[in-house]
Amino acid sequence: MDLNNIDLSNLDLSALDRAALWYGGLPSSAQTALTLAVGAVVAYVAFKIVAKIIKGVITSVIVAVLAFLLTTVPGNMILSHAYDRVEQQVTTSLSQSR
Repeated sequence: MDLNNIDLSNLDLSALDRAALWYGGLPSSAQTALTLAVGAVVAYVAFKIVAKIIKGVITSVIVAVLAFLLTTVPGNMILSHAYDRVEQQVTTSLSQSR
């Protein structure tokens, strides 16, 4: 059925219905071009959003790794030095008591 030859002015159509009628009335090559253009815009926007999310996740992972290293490496060094100091004191104390 060709809707281009029918008077649709007396129908209560929504904006989406009117857009669908307009799209349906376009030649198939124009429909394809419009679909590709809208698809490209949507894909670009989705890519930008996902890229920002991934960038945020990567930044968070790097910060977490650095925080872990900053807290564990110095903490390990402090405890290791403290252990060495206590070990020296015990060794000195034991050798003096003999």
